[in-house]
Amino acid sequence: MASIISTGIGSGLDVSSLVSQLVAAEGQPAERRIATGEAKAQARLSAFGTLKSSLSEFRDKLDGMRTLNNFLTRQASSGNDEIFSVNVNSNALPARYAVEVVNTASAQKLQSGAFADADAIVGTGTLQLDVGGTAFSIEVDEENNTLSGIRDAINLATDNSGVAATIVNAAGGSYLILSADNTGAANSITVTQSGGDGGLAALAYDPANGLNSLTESIAAQDALIRIDGLDVTSSSNSITGAIDGVTIEVHASNAGSTETLAVENNTAAVKLRVNEFVESYNQLVATFDQLTSFDAESEIAGPLLGDSSLRAVRDQLRREMSTSIGDLGATFNTLREIGIEIGLDGTMSVVPEDLDAALADNFNNVGQLFASENGFAVRLFERVDGFLDDDGPLTTRTDGLNTTIEQYSEQRDRLNERLELLETRLLRQFNALDALVGQLSNTSNFLTQQLASLPSIGGSGD
Repeated sequence: MASIISTGIGSGLDVSSLVSQLVAAEGQPAERRIATGEAKAQARLSAFGTLKSSLSEFRDKLDGMRTLNNFLTRQASSGNDEIFSVNVNSNALPARYAVEVVNTASAQKLQSGAFADADAIVGTGTLQLDVGGTAFSIEVDEENNTLSGIRDAINLATDNSGVAATIVNAAGGSYLILSADNTGAANSITVTQSGGDGGLAALAYDPANGLNSLTESIAAQDALIRIDGLDVTSSSNSITGAIDGVTIEVHASNAGSTETLAVENNTAAVKLRVNEFVESYNQLVATFDQLTSFDAESEIAGPLLGDSSLRAVRDQLRREMSTSIGDLGATFNTLREIGIEIGLDGTMSVVPEDLDAALADNFNNVGQLFASENGFAVRLFERVDGFLDDDGPLTTRTDGLNTTIEQYSEQRDRLNERLELLETRLLRQFNALDALVGQLSNTSNFLTQQLASLPSIGGSGD
């Protein structure tokens, strides 16, 4: 607003206050209109934020149900976790097996003879190490011909094919230890040498060709287990593929005895997912109701009452919930068939005994109802994800509301500019009027004084 101030010198009026009141009266209707429109837009924007948050939470629940591996969980147990443990996925079928761990897989370890210390000179030349058929070489010269120098050269080789070199300093001296990175018979180590002064022969190991300067302290060995009496081998202690959907982690041997491996349907986990799905959807319905509510007594309406976008989202989800998956060969085609009912208010509820019966009799088919190509979780996820997409209807609406709020801000700026000009003009006019009144007042006072000084009519003269 303009900063011109008049104290009403001529008229005695508070011109500044009078002008401020006139300007306020002029701008009040427009300001009220702008504030009301802006508040409504802000309320609707906030409401759409609430709706998007609720939809996002529902989508997260659906994401964990739209693949069979996530939805149809199995559980497995080992009769002795110290011997082996078990992990399963949805491909595993309920069954029990007798498992004997004959031996675990191991990585080969080779040990040199004793040297005086880690700085003892071994020799020069080329040392070639082969791990499982993949070889690499190191060049040993007078700069790295010590036990520690050879260790470092092996570990720093850029083409190292899977062997680690260490030194153990024991009472009898220092020993070079070569350890294969990976377990299994296929990952055995051979060491040969050539050239130089011949000292590297102390590290040669190639039993097939009679070279045994190193001692094998641990043999390269595959894991061997028996499942119901059938031999299964693996280069690692993590055995997959022997039983569909089952991974057996071998920890120790129990040759000569067996432990039970049991695979079961994890009905408790599936029931939890179904109930969380129902609860999440009901929370979404509660959000719909809150945003579109109307209190007849107070005449207060929800911010999105009558909004076409919210109504479209709600109606499409309701249709998806009541539409069958359309698979004529499926055991279940509707949610009601597994015990999920939809009430008149749009919320869902679970009939526990019906869900229990469906899971007990048709565990896999319950999963198909949600996670098949046209399953409920798959369809609903795609639908909700579309609502929340950057090009989706909700984003379009929120972008429009943000634009509307910006327009109201621009209207307020223009109104303030117009009121500033009005204030300046009124102050100028009232100040001019005040000055005129002051002049007239001075003239009036002068005339009064002049008239007072004139001789009275009928008065005595000289």
